Amino acid sequence: MTTPTWATTLVHGACATHGVPAPPRVRGDAAGMPFHEASRLRAAAHHARRVYPGALGELVARELRAYADFGCRLGDDALAARLATQVLTTRAG
Repeated sequence: MTTPTWATTLVHGACATHGVPAPPRVRGDAAGMPFHEASRLRAAAHHARRVYPGALGELVARELRAYADFGCRLGDDALAARLATQVLTTRAG
């Protein structure tokens, strides 16, 4: 009686992985965003839905919340920080 191929794969691993190098290990040492900055961005996201009605407010809120949730600085232009400042200084009307 011969061993089924699915059993051989379970015991020895998939044949396609032989000779393929392992992916590089990610250290995860990116500089994190301070808590107060993430809180400020979340507050701006919440305020954006009240200041800008409709799709624009939803888009701004999602972008700010995603930037806060991702947790690290993505660019040198500080676009999210400038957007948060603009949203927070706009009065809800």
